[in-house]
Amino acid sequence: MEIEEIRGTFKPELIPKETGGDLDDYEDALHVLMKFMGSMSSALEQVSGRGANAIVYQAGKRMGHESAKMMEKTENLEKALDEMGDVLGHEFYFEKWKPSGQSSYTTQEGDQVVIKLLFMDCVVRQTLRRTGLPQKGPLCYLLYGYMVGAVEEVMDIKGKIDIDHVGPNACLKTLTITWSGK
Repeated sequence: MEIEEIRGTFKPELIPKETGGDLDDYEDALHVLMKFMGSMSSALEQVSGRGANAIVYQAGKRMGHESAKMMEKTENLEKALDEMGDVLGHEFYFEKWKPSGQSSYTTQEGDQVVIKLLFMDCVVRQTLRRTGLPQKGPLCYLLYGYMVGAVEEVMDIKGKIDIDHVGPNACLKTLTITWSGK
């Protein structure tokens, strides 16, 4: 989505007059915030080492649980993900993905249901690219935790996300939910 298309989705009446400024000011502020988040992520990783990912994963998971309290409860994973996609919007755009030989997005093995998620236009990846930081670091784990927390809240199950692939154009993740974790 081009910046002009994104600008077209904003309604000027939704920007409170008390904040002052215009859309260009918000765009500049977003870029500064992206740099700030990249620096904070890098510093957290330097200080905490590999533990940084676990810390921000838990923080993201809490955020996901809180955000998902506004969503409708369901036992259908695809329905839950569709609603989450609507809530997350363009900032964390993802699609369900399946290999060409697989008939359904989900596969089931015992008490576990697995689905592949393809993240394309992700603000986290854009932030990492802007700041020159590698993927699979703390900011990525913040998003992973958020996704798991939201799914757990909406479906009342336990979940986890594994990284299959990270790249400049998309990241592929595997979301696994466990029904026995109720």
